[in-house]
Amino acid sequence: MGLSSTVWFVIAVIALLLGAALLFADRRGGPGGAKDRKRWAATHGWEYLDTDPVLPSRWRYGTIHQGGPGVARNLMSGDVPTSVGPRHAYVFDHEQAGRLNSVLVAVQVQDQLPAAVELRLPSAPLPDDAGLDLLEPVGERYAFVSDADAVRHLITPRLAEASDQVGDDVELLWAEESWVLATAPLGSSSERVQDLLADLAEVATVLEQSLGVGRR
Repeated sequence: MGLSSTVWFVIAVIALLLGAALLFADRRGGPGGAKDRKRWAATHGWEYLDTDPVLPSRWRYGTIHQGGPGVARNLMSGDVPTSVGPRHAYVFDHEQAGRLNSVLVAVQVQDQLPAAVELRLPSAPLPDDAGLDLLEPVGERYAFVSDADAVRHLITPRLAEASDQVGDDVELLWAEESWVLATAPLGSSSERVQDLLADLAEVATVLEQSLGVGRR
C-alpha cells in the first residue's frame, strides 16, 4: 500500500525544517563550524569565544570601514610563534549587517605604525575612505595610505615580497596602529588560516624592521 498524501506532506515538511536548521547552523557557525574552531583553539592553546560584539571596533580601516565593525563570531585568540618571539593574534568570522562576510585574521605588530596602509589586489574594490590615497604598486597589490610621507619608508621590496606571499585568495591586506590584518574567504580551511597567520607575522616583521630603519 502506498503512502498517503498526508504522510508525504509531513515528510516533506520535516525535510524542509531539517534543511533550514542546517542552513541556519552553518550561517551562525561559519566556515568549518564552531566545533572545528574550538578543536583548533584547544590544540594550539588558544582561547575561544562564540561571540564578541566589541573586538572589531578596535580597527577602522579595510572591511571595518566598508561594512562597519559588526560582530566577531567563533573567535579564537592566542599567540603566533615567530623567530622574534610570540605575536598576539585573532581569527574570527566577521559578521556585518547580520551576514557573515569573511574570515578576519589579525596579527600584532610590536611597534606603532605612523599611518594606515591598505594593500589591495587589482580585483579588490577601491577603498571608499576619503582619507586614503593611492600611493604606488607594491608587488601584485596597490597601496592606499592615510599619510604618504609618514609611510613611504615602509613601502619596500621586502614588503612587496611578503605581501605577495599572502596569496591571491586574500584580496585585502592592511596595517593600522599596531596590527596587520587580512580577510580570507568564507570556507577557508584551518590549514589555510594557519598559513595566513604565519604570512601576516612575516609582514609584521618586515614593517617593524622598516620602522627601525626609519628612526635612525
